[in-house]
Amino acid sequence: MNERRLNKSFLKKYENYDFSKIKEEKIYLVGSVSKARDYFIEIESILQIFHDKLISLCSIDGLLNKTKFSKEEWDALQKIALKKLHLQEAILVLDVDGYIGKESREEIEYFKNVIKKPIYYLSELRTIRKN
Repeated sequence: MNERRLNKSFLKKYENYDFSKIKEEKIYLVGSVSKARDYFIEIESILQIFHDKLISLCSIDGLLNKTKFSKEEWDALQKIALKKLHLQEAILVLDVDGYIGKESREEIEYFKNVIKKPIYYLSELRTIRKN
């Protein structure tokens, strides 16, 4: 292994985000599979390697192959997601372009009203760089 995955080019996309605002260790990523797919993969690495976080999400297969699941299978994954939320200390909503899908909204509401732990939004972690 000669090349670094998290090189300057990779990290440039996230240079204006302050992930250090997330103080909790166990973080669950929530977001739209279609809008935030790459963000799930990239932010997972950044949070784990640079911020020593334990990252979870509902399903890798669901993230990569959502359209291949039947409605029943997808509903089962959503039930599992709600169970996994109980193991988390906070969630990070990947609200790419301000979008939050139906399933993500359900997970956020559940976390907010039932689990009652911190919720972070990617858009709120964005900082403005002064030149």
